[in-house]
Amino acid sequence: MNTVVKIETKDIDAIPFQEASIDIWDKKYRLTAKDGTAIDKTMDDTYKRVARALADVEREDLRDHWNERFLWALRRGAIPAGRVTSNAGALEHKPATSTINCTVSGTIEDSMDNILGKVHEAGLTLKAGCGIGYEFSTLRPRG
Repeated sequence: MNTVVKIETKDIDAIPFQEASIDIWDKKYRLTAKDGTAIDKTMDDTYKRVARALADVEREDLRDHWNERFLWALRRGAIPAGRVTSNAGALEHKPATSTINCTVSGTIEDSMDNILGKVHEAGLTLKAGCGIGYEFSTLRPRG
């Protein structure tokens, strides 16, 4: 008995985006100029921008290779975290942002000096533009 299931391959556009997905992309991840003009005209433009930014950190002779692969993965649902999707490749339009997605604090000892030291570190992290919003990792005591 053959238990292999054959899965029919579909074109990436076979399933249309949901209205809510388009709305979230438009409000959170679509790159726009300061005057509100859309830089990313489509979700695929966003994928291309992100793929290029990810590939550009590779060795120059491998960038096109990785750009193709990253774009392939993005188009098939391998979407990075919000800060990456929003800010990768957007430096020209968003110079004071970061693609750092998650920050982690060290262990907080049970003393006012240590607690305040960690609060100071968290403040410096926020000032650098990292961890703002729902992706911020909170300070947690040990235990």
